[in-house]
Amino acid sequence: MDFTSIEFYTIAFCVAMVLVGFFLKQKRINPASSTINSLELEKLDDEPSTESDSASLIKLKANDDGTVTLERTGFQLVDGETINLITTLVDDKLTIEEKKGKVSALGGKEGQYSGHVTLSCFPVQSKVYIRYDSSVTGQWCKFSFKNTPRNKAEHELRY
Repeated sequence: MDFTSIEFYTIAFCVAMVLVGFFLKQKRINPASSTINSLELEKLDDEPSTESDSASLIKLKANDDGTVTLERTGFQLVDGETINLITTLVDDKLTIEEKKGKVSALGGKEGQYSGHVTLSCFPVQSKVYIRYDSSVTGQWCKFSFKNTPRNKAEHELRY
């Protein structure tokens, strides 16, 4: 084969374009799955709390059955208000949106709350990249979590 011929450079150019196309090909994206979960709320004591007690934290704990327990602390609610978590999973990216739910009573007293929920949307034995957005407090955080039994993580929300 002659390295100075037009045929050689034409074939080399075609092979190079096939390789570039192969490497730039987008990863196949699975369809999104969304769920709405209600946070089970617990009212904290009305006593003045320390700064560490009122910090906005997300605590995750992987259970042996493949589910993940999410605990959320440090938000103010009026008695009767609820919080819903909207989870959307696309491949290895999980978005959790915290929104106020139905108000069952009007004009209640404001207090400090914490809540927890068990989520089944986490893939087992997989690392998931999570973005947690709270429209209730205006805070957010971004982190990764691997769903292996008894794995725990704690992250602080920020403005």
